[in-house]
Order: sequence, then C-alpha cells, then structure tokens
Amino acid sequence: MLYPFRLALAFVILVLIAFLFIPFTLLRPMHRNNMGDLCIFITNFMAKYWGVTYDVEHPERLEPKQASVIISNHQDTEEMFFGESLIRHGTVALGKWELMYIPFIGWAFYLGGNILVKRQHKDKAQEALSKAAHKMKAKNLSVLIFPEGTRNWGKPLPFKLGAFKLAIEAQAPIQPVVCSMRPITMNYNRLKSGTVKIKCLEPISTVGLTQNDAIELAVKCRKLIERETIELTKSTPGYDGSLD
Repeated sequence: MLYPFRLALAFVILVLIAFLFIPFTLLRPMHRNNMGDLCIFITNFMAKYWGVTYDVEHPERLEPKQASVIISNHQDTEEMFFGESLIRHGTVALGKWELMYIPFIGWAFYLGGNILVKRQHKDKAQEALSKAAHKMKAKNLSVLIFPEGTRNWGKPLPFKLGAFKLAIEAQAPIQPVVCSMRPITMNYNRLKSGTVKIKCLEPISTVGLTQNDAIELAVKCRKLIERETIELTKSTPGYDGSLD
C-alpha cells in the first residue's frame, strides 16, 4: 500500500521544512506574516506531494481586512498537511502548549507567532485568551481555531467555547470555513489523491455580544458548519455516497 509510506515521508518533509523555517523566524520572531509565509509554502508543496487540487469558494475571506476568528471543522491525521491552506498573511493559529515539546515543528509554530494555551489550567487559558484578544486588536491579527478541540475522524464533536469567547472579547467577527470531509472523498493510495473543497461562509458579527452569548453562538456555528460540511462533501469529486 502506498499510503503508509507517503504518510511517513510527509511527516519527515514537514519536520525538515519546519527546521529550515526556524532561522527565518529568528530574523523577525513572532511577526504577523511568519505563519502565513510558512503555510503558503507548505500548502503548495503538499498539494503537489499528495496530488491534491484545491477548490476554494470566497478565498478573499481567508484574508479579512479586520481581525477575525476563523473557525473550521477538524478532521484527521492529514490535517497536518492540509490545514495550512486556511492560513494566509495576517493570520496565526491557536494551539495547545504541548506542541512546544515537538522538535522543530513545535518550535517553528511558536516562533511563527501562533498562540499557545495551557488548556488544563482554565485560569491560565482565560488569561491567554485575554492576551490574544489584545494582540488581535493591536496587530489587526486573525486567529484560526478548530473549536472541536481535537480531530473528529468524520464524526462531528461539540464545539468548545474558547473561540467564541475570544471573538466576543475582541468584538471580532467569526469567519466560518468548511472543508470537504477528506476521509470519504480522498484516496491517498493514488498519486492524484483527489480534490479538497473549501467554502468560506458569511462572517458572523459579535458586536454587542457578551460572554453570556458564547454558548448560543457556539451552537449556532456548530449547526451551520455541520450542515455546510455535509453539503460541500456531497459535491466533491470522489464522494462515496456514505452521507446520503
């Protein structure tokens, strides 16, 4: 089978790219465009490596003019290679602190200006979100968050509230993005693995909302993303009919 070999080699390549990127970040550590530069390169490289074609609807919404919280469905192991397609200049990601323990990848992630949160300590996590909100407004910086908190492996999970609390605190819009479900549309044993469809939905304003509205906002966004993900997947080449 081609897939296990391709997957192992892809991880090695990703580590190598991160290693080579670190000196670049040291020239301008934590710069708002560091992560965008890295992710644009990885996206283009991995698209060729995996034989993937991207079909993006409203790509301009991935580079919002104002600071935004970008949310998307979280999928599988291959998120390491395809999730970068959602990050452009002026956007960073929110990740768990434990990433720092991954040699080169975690270090490049930190130096890229991304936001790391210790999720097991709620008080520190809240403090980090407050700092993130300030950073968003001060640098006109957007933040990508996967609100499920972990890969769903094709079964949507409840949304955690961090993304929505952050958006409300920063009074920044939520930018929902849906990606076709790769586990049922892609074939990684083929040199041309398939098409990844991405749809950037209408931004959702948080102006005037308070933290008491976070749960309702999370539920609304989850229903929207689940519905749109299913519809997008059904229209993706390679769909196997399993959602009908």
